[in-house]
Amino acid sequence: MIALVLASIATTLPEVTVSAISSFKGESSIALGNAVGSALANIALILAVSAMIMPLNVDKIAPKNSLIMLGITIYAWLLMFDGVISRIDGLTLILLYFAFLYYLYKKHISLEELSAQERGNVIKNVVILFLSAGLVIFGANLVVDSAVEIATSLGVPKVIIGVTLVSIGTSLPEFANSLTATLKKIPNISVGNIIGANILDILMVIGIASLIRPIVVDDSIRSIVMPITLLVMAILTVSLYRNHKVGRKTATVLLAIYMYFLYLLVQGKVYIPQ
Repeated sequence: MIALVLASIATTLPEVTVSAISSFKGESSIALGNAVGSALANIALILAVSAMIMPLNVDKIAPKNSLIMLGITIYAWLLMFDGVISRIDGLTLILLYFAFLYYLYKKHISLEELSAQERGNVIKNVVILFLSAGLVIFGANLVVDSAVEIATSLGVPKVIIGVTLVSIGTSLPEFANSLTATLKKIPNISVGNIIGANILDILMVIGIASLIRPIVVDDSIRSIVMPITLLVMAILTVSLYRNHKVGRKTATVLLAIYMYFLYLLVQGKVYIPQ
């Protein structure tokens, strides 16, 4: 479980830095679009593709964590209805993430159960995580600046760029991790990484970004992208509780929803003018 927590933190580092820098630069549409778009892509695209390759059987922990993911996303969605995610809202999201970590620690993690080799791997991963942070921050600056330029050049709303190009780009580590775990026949890591990354996206990515600068919520996010994201999370949660797996039928439904979402984007039906 410690490995899954570290994996989700490591793979979500791009989302955290991109959204934080976007918020610092006053680009709240990109910050929020990146966080929510990543959560959507993680399930409806990355996890679905992994499950198409091989059905992903999971243990009893995954359904519970998926339900937690769904619950905190509903909470984040409710925070958006006044049009702003304030610093206080962001603080509650961050505190919820630490509460989730405490829950994992009490329920599933015992340092005494770790072998010396596993403890060494944890330390190694933490060192690598911090060493890579500098490179990620540098790259995040380029991503934000490029996203703004693309939106300006094409006349496309920044929120759309955040939900698509930026979010898919920052989700590539999750894709690599989940695909590798699937090919190595370690489905628990594949599913656990996605659920953990999504909890981080919703709680820490949005939380940190709103602490830096309150986020003005785009109507497109609140009224279209979030409901679709909640739908795919609900489908995943039901599948995990009923079958303890993500099968190809579920994967097909998730992919179809994501393709329909992209179709709506192309048709210009996702963006709601402010």
